[in-house]
Amino acid sequence: MSHLFSTIALCMIATVAHADVDIPDEWFFEGANRPKALRNLEGKPAPELTTQAWIGDETSIAASKGKVVVVDFWATWCGPCMNAIPENVKLVSESEGKPLTFIGVHDANLGWNKAPDAVKSKHINYPVAQDKGDSAKAYQVSFWPTYVVIDHEGIVRAAGLIPSNVAKVVELLLAQVPASAPTGESSEDSYFGGGTRPTWLKEIEGKSAPALPADAKWIGSPVTPEQWKGHVAVLQFFSPSGASSMKQLADVAALAPEFAPQGVVIMGVCDSRANWATAKAALDAQKVAVPVMQDLAVAGVAGSEQIIKSGAWATALGVRIAPNIVVIDASGKVRAAGIRPDKVKRLINTILSEQVVADPVSTLSVPTNTP
Repeated sequence: MSHLFSTIALCMIATVAHADVDIPDEWFFEGANRPKALRNLEGKPAPELTTQAWIGDETSIAASKGKVVVVDFWATWCGPCMNAIPENVKLVSESEGKPLTFIGVHDANLGWNKAPDAVKSKHINYPVAQDKGDSAKAYQVSFWPTYVVIDHEGIVRAAGLIPSNVAKVVELLLAQVPASAPTGESSEDSYFGGGTRPTWLKEIEGKSAPALPADAKWIGSPVTPEQWKGHVAVLQFFSPSGASSMKQLADVAALAPEFAPQGVVIMGVCDSRANWATAKAALDAQKVAVPVMQDLAVAGVAGSEQIIKSGAWATALGVRIAPNIVVIDASGKVRAAGIRPDKVKRLINTILSEQVVADPVSTLSVPTNTP
């Protein structure tokens, strides 16, 4: 018997979508009402910085290509800026060895004379530059601090983040940095982020997948306990409001016709906070023809923590973000977490081959994947 591969999709509503991460509006100053000029930066190439003085090693956006970049527009006269510096220092310290560049860009007009003392007293561990004024204009800075996070391809992904949420976005984007493999293809190449994949994703692997909740809502035919037990499962966590989530779900769902006859179930799991009618409309628009379950609400969780704990079933499994693909092998253990969509087919074939070797006379039951 082969274990069920289900693709569960967690959805995050009110998000900024690009590539393979969805960043909630709640992580920004003023949320969905943040300045349009800042929002318009997202998804576009990051402007180069124009500076006139540096404390620490001078760097640039271009020189940081291939890394996630955080630019903090700050000033010594700005109380919130100074209060946020310990979080910057902690992020840089905890990211040692990872492809991250952090740059502090100080106001061009006032307070630079106090910057050396601030660097020393605050134990700043990243380069700090004085703006000529052009950088703040290019990045549409209208308040301080203004945090901008740029991905490894040089694209602005978030502008105007609340300081406490910068590390969350960095974690999401570090998971998208391709692993470097000088020769051939390493096992890490199968995952978003490769060797920089978050520790919590790696820790999911080897865990036993919890049973599907009996009281969950479904689009399409629900996956039954009989279909779940003893089968390969591909779980796609997705967001109906996230373009990247829906694209990933559609890519994985396209594998169902090939693998359903071999006993593999591919399914989606939607975040408990999503509007179910909106989710149905999004799935219909994408013509997704696999079972989709809406996760259950997390009891007693509110505010920013709810962004991470977006469903009780996902939380039990250990999944924190969407989109995310989790593969469960024939023993009921998580085989892969955070795997790339283009690597799923190969892994399914590997697990099915292992099962044939282990039990060549087993009979595969065929779950119904079509809604």
